[in-house]
Amino acid sequence: MKTPQELHQELRQRTLKLPGVTERENAGIHEDAYFVGRTMFMHIHDQGRCDIRLSKTDQERVLADGRARPHRWAPQAGYVTSVVTAEKDLGPTMDLIQMSHQHFSNSQNGFLGETNGTDGGASRKPRTIKLLVIGATGRTGHEIVQQALARGHQVTAFVRSPDSITLTNERLTVVKGDAMDESQLAKVMQGHNAVLSALGPREVFKPGSILHDSALATTRAMKRSGVKRLVVLSAAAHFPGLANRIASFVLQNHMRDSLAMEEIVQASGLDWTIARPPRLTEGDYVTYRCREEAAPPMGLTIARKAVAAFVLDAIERKEHFERIVGIAK
Repeated sequence: MKTPQELHQELRQRTLKLPGVTERENAGIHEDAYFVGRTMFMHIHDQGRCDIRLSKTDQERVLADGRARPHRWAPQAGYVTSVVTAEKDLGPTMDLIQMSHQHFSNSQNGFLGETNGTDGGASRKPRTIKLLVIGATGRTGHEIVQQALARGHQVTAFVRSPDSITLTNERLTVVKGDAMDESQLAKVMQGHNAVLSALGPREVFKPGSILHDSALATTRAMKRSGVKRLVVLSAAAHFPGLANRIASFVLQNHMRDSLAMEEIVQASGLDWTIARPPRLTEGDYVTYRCREEAAPPMGLTIARKAVAAFVLDAIERKEHFERIVGIAK
């Protein structure tokens, strides 16, 4: 019979044999954390407890089948817990680890181009992505378009007033249209890799349904056109907390509309990400902190440029599928 230490090492060695896996000791609060690319997909604590991160669909299925325990601290991020106390536990736990590894390996490999063949992939760069940006005339939408072009992507700006876009670039196409018109959206998004929505309300204090109506038209159009990847901007005020409750009360009409938008996106069956930034500023930086299903601590503001960087990173790296993500400075 193997000791707990031997079981730990056996699990560790099996995990490290998976393609592209790296190990980091004491990553945050975790004793042994395992990454594929930039994503931590599992970690091992003492007493043989393995916390394994799955896709939302896999998590629901595994818990329903009784193959793992609910994770105590971060079930909303996709984690489940499997405990290894005997050799018979190694196989079932490795099945879950391989399921997680496969999911996040696929995510890391998305939108990648060719390497030069001499550096093992270190110089691999994102290939050109064709993006449809809704709300491109807003201040955040403008940043998204600028940064996407700077990264070498092709951008289609779907706007009500094309004259509002003064930027010119051979990879930028400006199309006039109504973001609440499903047929117009379906026609223009054909052949795109992803859709980014940076729409905001025209009057935050007045009742309106622009976000709800656009989300409904966009998700339906994406299903018709076969585009799966969607990133939308919402609001950090939907997270718990006194300051957010106050903001939600003051901006209750906008909050009601953005929450309705989120519900449509989450029920769409698409590969969605909902980004919830706090108060937006005109700061000149692109760095950010992000946290799935929660706001980063003390995250009171963020620059529009940083929001643009986050949404483009999420698209390029294929991260945060079916997740609400808090972002902040």
